[in-house]
Amino acid sequence: MKNIVKKYLLGLVTCVVVFSSCEKDINDINENNPNQFNDSDPILMLTGAQLANVMLNEGDAARLSGIFSGHFTGVDRQYVSYNNYTVTSGDFDAAWANLYANGIAQCRLIRAKAVESQNKALEGVACITEANLLLTASSLWGHIPNTQACNPQIDKPDYDNMSDVYDYCISLLDKAIPLVGSSSAYSAAYAGSFSWSDVASTIKARAHLHKGEYQKAIDAATNGIAYGEDLMANHSANVPGAWNLYYDFLDWNRAGYMSADGSYLASLMDTTSGNPNYRGNAKTDESNRLPYYFTTDGYSALDPNWIDGAFASNADFPIVSYVENELILSESYWRTSDFTNALVHLNNARKYNDSTYGGFDPYVQADFTDNNALLKEILVEKYVSLYGQIEAFTDVRRTNNLIGVKPNKGTKLPQRFLYPQSELNTNKANVDKYYQSDVLANLSLWP
Repeated sequence: MKNIVKKYLLGLVTCVVVFSSCEKDINDINENNPNQFNDSDPILMLTGAQLANVMLNEGDAARLSGIFSGHFTGVDRQYVSYNNYTVTSGDFDAAWANLYANGIAQCRLIRAKAVESQNKALEGVACITEANLLLTASSLWGHIPNTQACNPQIDKPDYDNMSDVYDYCISLLDKAIPLVGSSSAYSAAYAGSFSWSDVASTIKARAHLHKGEYQKAIDAATNGIAYGEDLMANHSANVPGAWNLYYDFLDWNRAGYMSADGSYLASLMDTTSGNPNYRGNAKTDESNRLPYYFTTDGYSALDPNWIDGAFASNADFPIVSYVENELILSESYWRTSDFTNALVHLNNARKYNDSTYGGFDPYVQADFTDNNALLKEILVEKYVSLYGQIEAFTDVRRTNNLIGVKPNKGTKLPQRFLYPQSELNTNKANVDKYYQSDVLANLSLWP
């Protein structure tokens, strides 16, 4: 009988413990919803912000910039309209949402977390990422939200002047450079043998060039990206989801929408005898770079080379490069009347291209009829070398189309992106201060 009682009491205690434990677990679940995320690892968040930077610089905005600047042509469906410079505000919703929700907002959270944990390198990389996002966006839209952007207490952020956005970004880069040093840490989205301080210096030089601050551009670019140390978006995995974004568009998702047939860039590089637009000369032969850029085996007479060239599925995409840095130096020296150094840095870029493609011999001063011809050669080389990059569109606009890109329609190239429909719907009072419904409207920053 005693054994029966003991077993009964033991079972009763066990049940009480089990039920108490179950009740505790249920309460824990009610108090801590496993589907409700309260925090995230800032290092993982940074990868997401960097992917937003890749998407801005290699995705929709880059394709549209390429059409507007003569790198590509739109040949099917809505891309025919884009080719004729007919766009709507809704065409820019996705790029804007990616910029702010996935990019800027995350960078600011990461920076705060990095300061709290005293992780200087992480803070610096987040500063560089934010600066690159904002500078790219402001070069496309002009005045954009910055000071009040991504603040949960402000649902209708005011717009900052374009020049103020640039100054803010330059200050971010100045802050970042000593934090990151020569490190390349926290670069999961990227490929290349870069150092973050060099990347930040080239982005800073780009910003000063846009503002017409040429000596400051020289000072920054002197510490910029070195030979063979480009910052590239990493597509080496060569699997769906990690493909080159141009490849994903040109072949996988929107085959035949966008071509290079009839593009101004193709006309500059077409080595066919008698082509009046060919940029080649006794020291410049585009025969080898041409098939890397373009293919005749695509969906139209001439496609951007998504098969085995610049936009192949596993082709890493340049975000900030040595060639751009050298050509920033070249143009900036030219604009400060140092034509000797302008030629030196143009030849540095040409030497890099010669090692990659062949066909580029160094220039001497006697190769140019005057110094204006030297400037045009610098800008043409940059236009050709920055294939598919937003910066080529920016250069065409800020130099008043000095290289002579032929518009697809009318007599003027597009000058800006439209503010997205999402902003017109939710923040119209602030947008109306700067809104232009015409992509031909000028931006205010260019000197």
